[in-house]
Amino acid sequence: MPLNKALALNYIEYGQGRPVIILHGLFGSARNWQGIARSLAESHHVITPDLRNHGLSPHTDSMSYEEMAEDIITLADKLKLDDIILVGHSMGGKVAMTAALQNPEHFTALIVADIAPVNYKHGFKLLVAAMNSLDLKSLKNRNEAETELRKTTNETSVVQFILQNLIRSEGNFCWRINLEQITASLSSISEFPSSLSSMNSRLPSLFLGGAESDYLLSIYNTAIYQYFPAAEITMIEGAGHWLHAEKPNEFLNEVKTFINYV
Repeated sequence: MPLNKALALNYIEYGQGRPVIILHGLFGSARNWQGIARSLAESHHVITPDLRNHGLSPHTDSMSYEEMAEDIITLADKLKLDDIILVGHSMGGKVAMTAALQNPEHFTALIVADIAPVNYKHGFKLLVAAMNSLDLKSLKNRNEAETELRKTTNETSVVQFILQNLIRSEGNFCWRINLEQITASLSSISEFPSSLSSMNSRLPSLFLGGAESDYLLSIYNTAIYQYFPAAEITMIEGAGHWLHAEKPNEFLNEVKTFINYV
């Protein structure tokens, strides 16, 4: 299937030096990575884009990993970047892997946070259904939205993370994300592109997982090494899926050690 035209993504820049591009996960945005970006910007030029259908980037009717990877290549070309260290978390990690496999010449290192190049069952299905069921026109305040979402999950951090995408526009609440297209794309987002099955890259690659998460299990190591034979796999104790938010110091220590080596 031919790719649609690459989108001009919204992005934030920090610092100077060797470029680091950080890609957020599903329902995230560039601003979720401000703390990590500012720390890395002490010695690097850090770019945090909003992926398509997220944040302030354009909404569109498709969001395959190949298309999202092409958006990143287009951004890198626009900013005239080379020698790029590419970092991605969760969905953003799959975008990063796709970009590194399809366009290895743009990158010198890859860091993937708590995701593997495998197909998952999409765990956000119930939460997305709850988001779609919210009557935004009659919603009086964010507390009402939080109450409804808590009927699906009791994880406060997840609810608060989702609610970052709920904004007011012209007096009414609306989703900043393209919820309709994300809903339609849940199955493909949970998978890893079959079009990449014969590819591999020997880029220096660090796979960082949360030891309490089930996204980077040891059973996925074979798949990781199939695509990235030079990969290192490291687990951060006491961290779950949002390891960069739960254990920022440990996360930064692993990332800085790796990028200073490569």
